[in-house]
Amino acid sequence: MTTMPDHPTYMPERLASRDAGTLDAHALAAALTRPIVFVDLETTGADAQRDRITEIGVVEVGPDGIHEWDTLIDPQASIPPFIQGMTGITDDMVRGQPTFESIAESLAERLQGRLFVAHNARFDYGFLKNAFRRAGITFRADVLCTVRLSRSLFPSVERHGLDALIARFGLTPKGRHRALADAELLWQFWQKIHDVYSVDLVESAVKSLVKHASLPAGLTETALDDVPDRPGVYLFFGDQDAPLYVGKSIHLRQRIRAHFSGDHSHEKEMRLARGVRRVEWRETGGEVGALLLEAHLVKALQPLHNQLLRQNTELFSWELAAGLSAPRLRSDRHINFSRHAGLYGAFGSRAAAQARLRELADEHQLCLATLMLEATSHRGNPCFARQLHRCAGACTGDEARASHRERTMSAIAALALQPWPFDGAIAWRETDDAGHPWHVIEDWCYLGTAPTLEDAAKLQSDAARFDADTYQILAPRLQDLKATAVPLVATRTLVLTPPEPPAPKRTTQASPSATTRRTSAASPDQQTLALFS
Repeated sequence: MTTMPDHPTYMPERLASRDAGTLDAHALAAALTRPIVFVDLETTGADAQRDRITEIGVVEVGPDGIHEWDTLIDPQASIPPFIQGMTGITDDMVRGQPTFESIAESLAERLQGRLFVAHNARFDYGFLKNAFRRAGITFRADVLCTVRLSRSLFPSVERHGLDALIARFGLTPKGRHRALADAELLWQFWQKIHDVYSVDLVESAVKSLVKHASLPAGLTETALDDVPDRPGVYLFFGDQDAPLYVGKSIHLRQRIRAHFSGDHSHEKEMRLARGVRRVEWRETGGEVGALLLEAHLVKALQPLHNQLLRQNTELFSWELAAGLSAPRLRSDRHINFSRHAGLYGAFGSRAAAQARLRELADEHQLCLATLMLEATSHRGNPCFARQLHRCAGACTGDEARASHRERTMSAIAALALQPWPFDGAIAWRETDDAGHPWHVIEDWCYLGTAPTLEDAAKLQSDAARFDADTYQILAPRLQDLKATAVPLVATRTLVLTPPEPPAPKRTTQASPSATTRRTSAASPDQQTLALFS
């Protein structure tokens, strides 16, 4: 972040004494080292690919003067009612106006070679890039976001939205949510910051921000300077440090920047970028470690933009036990999938497990009635698939149950779960490089990563539970695990509490007076047992 001189974040008394109308705007424009265009758009929505532009406003500022230009655009699509209410731009207003394609060439000439300035610039720039692309024009510009400029110049201020700038600097809006009026507010803001800072200091901040133009408005220009280009996991956090997204890559720096350079093409990426306030990353030593940690963090943090890899509260698997003609559904709440042989598949719901078995039945002409996936009115009646000649006839006796069971085994063989092949936890690293960390796994559950075997042993947990994502990542590498993993011998301390001493016995003697003798058992020492897994 640009270092600012030691003075107040802003000077309300000074700003109040010189409003935008009394600033020497033309002198400021003439002093610019390059022409600027302050741009604002109104659109039919937030998706730069699906939605369309309805209005463009441009304030051109440079040595040749200050010029304003705006136009309504016919989006050739209806404007949603809530956007009509917000902007005041209706379907009737844009009907018959120029299409973007008809003004694209002249607009490109107007913007070309100038610094493109907008508020939340990723939105406006992204929409224009896509609109120009549809018109057959490649458009590129150096981009400056006034949200990031405000954040850089006034780091102690919390809010940097356009309404906040209006209130803080006493800007004079000619309207809100209309393109030219909002673009003109940005020009006013530009003039106001020169009341606070010198031209050289503002120019220095602008150069730094333009250099990092692809970063979201919520990040400082140095936020990604230290990201390594090595394997690992990255985390995006939003307001109040809420987790937004967890991702992984073998090239962290490249992947993180890709999120922010391509968000103009996808609504999801654009929404994600707008919300990012902080980026965190963790190196893992290799791709497998990144996969394991990503799956673990998604389950632990439940980020808003991660839908896959989330923790299932219950897993289901098919079991085809000896003596049964059809597989039965088992839950990981009742058996340990990691220690139980003869299981097939790991599904996040009962319905998903049944759907997969139905697919296999259809593919292999298995009988849904015999598989207990379909009820028939009477034993021996054909199932629905048999009536369509898509069942070999186990339901009607045309196929022996033993044959059907054998074919079922063959059909589900590819789903077979490999039981955990070790007695307990293991430490494993992806290469023989002594500098690589150790990944700790037990019962197909990733427990963490540690720099040394001594630290790895501390990560063992009695709560290790079969995890489908860890299984999918590591099962294909089972031979490597068996060959290179280091078994961890856990030493857990168990304190045994001695039993209560026996109740006192009453002894009646021959003498007329009975006496009670209390026998105290000697308290045994506490014993410590080392349990080895």
